[in-house]
Amino acid sequence: MLFMAGAVLAQDVTLNVQDNYEMRLDGEANVRSWGADITELRGSLVLAEMEERSIQNLTPDTFKEMTLTIPVESLDSGSGGLNKNMHKYLKEDDYPNITFTLSEVTSVEVQEDGSALISANGTVNAAGKDHNITMSVTAKMNDDGSINFVGEQDLLMTSFDIDPPTAVFGTVRARDEMVITFNVNFN
Repeated sequence: MLFMAGAVLAQDVTLNVQDNYEMRLDGEANVRSWGADITELRGSLVLAEMEERSIQNLTPDTFKEMTLTIPVESLDSGSGGLNKNMHKYLKEDDYPNITFTLSEVTSVEVQEDGSALISANGTVNAAGKDHNITMSVTAKMNDDGSINFVGEQDLLMTSFDIDPPTAVFGTVRARDEMVITFNVNFN
């Protein structure tokens, strides 16, 4: 039995986020747009072992788990004042990380260009609040065997019990909507 358990565990492959990622959070206010680069990202992706790692061999069951962690302090707008406000609204002292946890991959559709359109469900936790999302992501295999995921996800501040910020006696108001864009490699 121990031999069989070891064989089953050996089938999963863990890939980690590579340093060459791009991730950004953007939003708008009634007077101008705002945005912040995400300068630190940690995460892992666990896949069931495949005979050959390729886009054509990806199925919803291939994806065992995925977690991403973004330290709130890594949000960098280039403006100290905006950074301070973002960290405050995200309750950095109590909740220092924003996390994403994959719940399930619902479909993998291989495209003619060799990529795959992946539909998935997961949970984003920010400011201590969980919010379930459904997302579409484009996946490609890189020459070095890593997997690249590209996409964007719309989010609402109010989904995390964050009231959109105001300034200058309420004349400047952030919109509730924001979008996170990403281009992430796992190897």
